[in-house]
Formats: sequence, structure tokens, C-alpha cells
Amino acid sequence: MKKIIDFDIYGLVPVDGGFLYIKPEMTASGKTKVGFYGYDVRSDKTVPVTKWVYLESKLGPAFKEISVQLKAYVSCDAAMLSNRHAALIYPDGDLGIFGIKGTAIWTGTLKYRGQSVCGIAPVGTDFWSVVPSLNAIVCYSTAENRVQMRIGGDNSTAFLKPEAVIKYDRRLFVSCSESCKVRAVSLDDYSVSDYLTFEEPVYKYFIAAEQEFVKLKSGIYILEA
Repeated sequence: MKKIIDFDIYGLVPVDGGFLYIKPEMTASGKTKVGFYGYDVRSDKTVPVTKWVYLESKLGPAFKEISVQLKAYVSCDAAMLSNRHAALIYPDGDLGIFGIKGTAIWTGTLKYRGQSVCGIAPVGTDFWSVVPSLNAIVCYSTAENRVQMRIGGDNSTAFLKPEAVIKYDRRLFVSCSESCKVRAVSLDDYSVSDYLTFEEPVYKYFIAAEQEFVKLKSGIYILEA
């Protein structure tokens, strides 16, 4: 593994060729502002990007219309569904579904058994999220406006404090901070297996430019062969 970022960042968004993120910065007058940056895998360099580049990558083509309706764009997770609707969810479970032109189609709070749901990994017009307090992941149907499937929870040890979920091909990858593991879930038979194990909490796993990355407690690493 190679550490590429060892300071606090927010709003990490995987993109083609790398990832974008937000970094708090101190001005000369002592005030805090946010800077927008992108890490390029091929050059192994970080470069400044504009706020609008960041928002478009995170929210999709209708980013201008969507961003003015948000309480905050830093802390939400966002993804494009197969019908080109944008789905956004906050750590407290606040959920918004926006149409192609940025019009809000549905807003509300997504909870499972009274607990907040966060993170988003689209599968068609539905999406998977994590329920950290219940050690579970759930699939939410946008057509039925309800959770239609759960994996983990109750007495299961499949996921210990799941923090994030992402989908590649026919598998979900769930980052679990308590077990320090990334666990893989097959969408064919819903079996769960270990994928990666670390010696510290893992908060996010993703792929960019055919390279694997993880956000651990100590920073962001690229998993080199």
C-alpha cells in the first residue's frame, strides 16, 4: 500500500482517472474556507479544481439546479440511477431523488428500524445503503418507496459498523470500520465474503483508473500490486 493523503478530507467522489475531494483551508485572516482538489492516478499528482467541476461530478448534469436545493453538498453521498435520476442521501438519512432537469421528485427521511441509513450504491433504479448502528445493509426501492431487502443485522456478524457501500460489476463492497474489513456481497446469491483486511478502521473502498483505493483512519491509500 502507498499512502497518498494523510490529512482530513471531505466529500470524496471517485471519477474517471482518480477522485475529487474537499479540503478545509485557513485564510490569511484566520477564517476557514474549503478548497476543491482532484487526484490523478496516472500522474500521481493533486491539482485544484473548481467548485463546479466537483458538483457536476457528484450531482450529475443537473448539478446547478440540484445544488441550490441542498442543505449541504459536502456531507451527502450521491449517485445516478439507471433512469438518470440523481439520488442523494445524508448521514442522518435525509434522502432526495431528483429528475433529469434537477426537479425534486421525492424528499424525506430514510430509516430502517428507526435507525439512520447512509451511503448509496445504485442497482438499476434501486440502491443499497448501510445501517451502521444495526450492522446491516439494505436495498431501497425507489418505485415502492421502501426497503425491500436487508443483509446482516440482528445476530449476524456479516458487517461490523458498515460505513460505506459501492458496486462494481455484480458485487457490492462494504467498508466496515469495526472489523477493519472490506466485505464483498454477490448480487447473484447474496453470499458475503472477506475481500480486504486491514489493521485499522476502513471507511471507504473504491476503484479509479483500474486502481484500488481505501480510506483508512490514517489516510487514503492506493493498493499497489
